[in-house]
Amino acid sequence: MIWLAWRRRRGAVIATAAAVLVAVALLFLTGRSMCSTFHDGGLAACIEGLGGARWVPVSGGCQDEAQAFAARFFPMRLLGLALFTFVPMVVGMFWGAPAIARELEDDTVSLVWTQGVSRRRWAWTQLAFATVVTAAAMGVFTWIATWWYGPLNAATGDRFQWLIYDQQGLVPVGYAVFATLLAAFLGATTGRTVRAMAITAVGFIAVRFGVAVFWRPRFMSGLERAYPVVTTRVPNRLLGDWLYGGGGPGVGVVMRANGERAAGGQRVCPPTDPACFADIGRDAFNLELFHPASRFWTFQSIETALFLALALVLAAATVWWVRKRLT
Repeated sequence: MIWLAWRRRRGAVIATAAAVLVAVALLFLTGRSMCSTFHDGGLAACIEGLGGARWVPVSGGCQDEAQAFAARFFPMRLLGLALFTFVPMVVGMFWGAPAIARELEDDTVSLVWTQGVSRRRWAWTQLAFATVVTAAAMGVFTWIATWWYGPLNAATGDRFQWLIYDQQGLVPVGYAVFATLLAAFLGATTGRTVRAMAITAVGFIAVRFGVAVFWRPRFMSGLERAYPVVTTRVPNRLLGDWLYGGGGPGVGVVMRANGERAAGGQRVCPPTDPACFADIGRDAFNLELFHPASRFWTFQSIETALFLALALVLAAATVWWVRKRLT
């Protein structure tokens, strides 16, 4: 069965491998440019000199160098956001939708199922082949994309932020596997490859959005951080903590000394500028809800496991449909 699956899809395998190689080459070339600027421009040495400090001076902490670097490579970062966000979905649809639907459209199942091959074995083989190819392709792509984002992560502290987080680490592989099995299930139930792809796109985006917005912030309990409005030191944003608006006062809330909310957003005032804090009082403080950067890989593991579990449920549902509902 594996040999048959290879014979049927070897063209697609070759096309996928070629696309991955092209993507790796392009990311490597552009990534080298960013890495060179990051190190030669002194930003890497500046960040290393901070030694992972959690608090930095208001007017220091490598912020000027980091902002200049981020501004220089902003178009490249924007291009990465536009392209990388949809790679797992496209790869998953490309491999998942035809896994069952194409066989039904071509009616090759009528021959296979009369050659001593059970429906269960046939379905699991089709799904396994598509899933392995998808996971392997996305694994290579995600590895190079994670390296590519390294300098930008260090310069912006945004590795944990929505969409940036979604394009590196472990989760893109989980997304792609989920998309593959979702497309395969829809291909089995609709019997049409193109229709399965279209519905997969809608379902995939809905699930991704729901997990990112409603579930991800609740994977672990958030921490609170307070610091004075009148101060010369602020949290080091380059560490990559994830500030988010969920529960309690939310992100960047300015509180009066008596605990009343004064305003939204962060406010930092030098001690020599009374006009800056006249409306809220000298003892006001900023209150933030955040997940520390050290939780990045924990969150990645949780979310990847979640999407793989959903994919496993879809795989079982697909096999059940093939065995019980297809005629």
